[in-house]
Amino acid sequence: MADVTLDRIIKDAFSLPPQEQRRLLELLNARIPHTAPTKTIEDLAVEQGKSPLDFARIRDLGSFFPDEESVDDLINTVRNLREDKATRPID
Repeated sequence: MADVTLDRIIKDAFSLPPQEQRRLLELLNARIPHTAPTKTIEDLAVEQGKSPLDFARIRDLGSFFPDEESVDDLINTVRNLREDKATRPID
C-alpha cells in the first residue's frame, strides 16, 4: 500500500472534478461534529464586565502631564521616576 499522508490526500482532493469536491465536502461535514456557535467579541466583553473605551476618561487620566511636553518627555519622566529610589510622601 502506498504511503498515505494528509498532504497526498489534499493533493488528490484538489485534483477531483468540482462536483466530486462538493460531494467530499458534504461527506466530511456530515462526519465532523458541529459545536455551538462561537461567541462574538462583544458577547465576551459583556460577560467580563467590559465596556467601550471612554476616551474622555482616558484623556483625563493623562492630564497630569503638561500638553506641551512630548511623548518622549513622558517616557523619560516615567523612567526617571522608576529609577528614583528616594522616598516621597504620597499625597
